[in-house]
Amino acid sequence: MGVVSKAFSGAALALLLSLPAAAGEAKSTITEMDTVPRVKPAYPIPAEPNQVFYIERSSNSSTVIYCAKFGKDGKLDPAEPVTAYWRWYRVDGHIKPLNFIERSMAYGIKSVKHDGPNGAYSFKIAAMPERTLYIGLDAQGKPEVFGKIGERAVKLVYVYLEVDDHGLMPDVPELDMFGIDRTNGKAVREHINRR
Repeated sequence: MGVVSKAFSGAALALLLSLPAAAGEAKSTITEMDTVPRVKPAYPIPAEPNQVFYIERSSNSSTVIYCAKFGKDGKLDPAEPVTAYWRWYRVDGHIKPLNFIERSMAYGIKSVKHDGPNGAYSFKIAAMPERTLYIGLDAQGKPEVFGKIGERAVKLVYVYLEVDDHGLMPDVPELDMFGIDRTNGKAVREHINRR
């Protein structure tokens, strides 16, 4: 898949996730589990320094990784507390920056504000402007991203996108968000179906 088709994939994700309700209601199902499952067990599990969550796709094993960024003072960087980039596992695992379209319409970070609980920063992913996420430090001082799945406050672990690339532009008819409930420690999955 070249840069152009990857850009279309990001654009398709952005368009799909920002459709108004009249264009098709998304159905959301929330499930509690004992552990966070692996949708694609053959895919590598990223383990980057300061990693807070990642996005996998069904189309190939290349993964978008989100990491906390710290300033010289050891605190989250107020200008850019979270960064995103590709880890191209499908090739040789090298790091590649998001391109303009991916940053603007799909995987990029938007609306960073220092307004979260306990000094956390709120932000949104470009393709999901209705979801507010927060990046902060846990009780051990390690970075984490948290938000809501249903009414539960969860630490986000990863997102899995089911990509259908049979049309002119790839589509994302289903996605799963996996996290850990911050109250009871159980794994939580939100499955969103837009078919």
